[in-house]
Amino acid sequence: MAVRPLLKPTSPAYEIDDLVHIPREGEALEIEDQGGDVRALLQLLDGTRDIPEITAEFRRRRPDSQFDVDAAITILNGERLLIDAAAENPLDDYGRQRWLRNLGFFETYATLDRSSHGMQQALRECKVALLGVGGVGSHVSLDLLGLGVQDLRIVDFDKVELSNLNRQILYAEADLGQPKVDRALHRLTGYSARASVTGVEKRLTSAADVADAVRDRDIVICAADRPKMEVIEWVNAGCVAAGVPFIAGGVETQRSVLYLVVPGETGCVECWRRTSADDTESRAVRIQMADLHTEGGIGPDRAAFGGLVTVLTGMMISELVRFVTGIAEPIALGQLIEIHFDDLVPHVAEQWKRLPDCPVCGDVEARYRYRRTDATA
Repeated sequence: MAVRPLLKPTSPAYEIDDLVHIPREGEALEIEDQGGDVRALLQLLDGTRDIPEITAEFRRRRPDSQFDVDAAITILNGERLLIDAAAENPLDDYGRQRWLRNLGFFETYATLDRSSHGMQQALRECKVALLGVGGVGSHVSLDLLGLGVQDLRIVDFDKVELSNLNRQILYAEADLGQPKVDRALHRLTGYSARASVTGVEKRLTSAADVADAVRDRDIVICAADRPKMEVIEWVNAGCVAAGVPFIAGGVETQRSVLYLVVPGETGCVECWRRTSADDTESRAVRIQMADLHTEGGIGPDRAAFGGLVTVLTGMMISELVRFVTGIAEPIALGQLIEIHFDDLVPHVAEQWKRLPDCPVCGDVEARYRYRRTDATA
């Protein structure tokens, strides 16, 4: 079906003297229109005509105008002000209502070439593994289903404790002492009955365990934090072996951090450690930390502020959406993003590149490349 340009309902045009004023996300596009050609074109962008029909009708209404209709439509589309009213919508009535507000958000990124429905469909088709359903994982799991992810696997081994409930919103006091996976599945399947949510009640103890848990996934979010010093090494090696991208991070007292690793494209965690300022010293510190950290935790492990958990969750979910849909460039590819409580301003704390001689990822070929914003979706 031919493209039928429609001026986005979220971007209405206003006439102010000889200007056309189109507001969008906190700013405005102002177009000089002394002769009225722009206003005449905008009246035709109602989604009922294809581009040749718009051009023909414009010429009929304004036979003396030299206005370039095709060029103007190209410019408006480049400014992300147009959508295709004829774009296919694969969602049923339930899906249209369930993700109505998502579609409204995605529409602000849509163009004649990329529909909001396509962005939503990319999330619906994305198979996600969530490692850990504690503080961060509680929020992430609900947000993933709220986004429309329809295939979610959760992995955890722990039981619900009273001290969890300042931030772990999946659980209630009635769940104390119960396995988190069991109670999480009960809550999540009630929240999104049509989604496939499966649980693996298992303590991850090796890279092989991680690889088994994520091998058929499109992306992983790691919210696991035990054992403190080893788990991210297992997640890194397991995800790289399986060729699956992962988003990881956590809350460290007064800050939240996250990063994104894409096997075969970005550097992995081992590349990061090998390019750190003083690898010998950092490894020595990690050895001592491993000896000191216990199940009860020390220092930062005893602090978990719910507000920073929520901030981190928002960052992780946004990164996943950028990665899966391509509506914007991921911000954490091969770099550590840090958010401090004092100002909540994200900034790059560390960066690293892929090392050709890395023993974990050096010889890995990319299985999954993220959808860049200049790609056709």
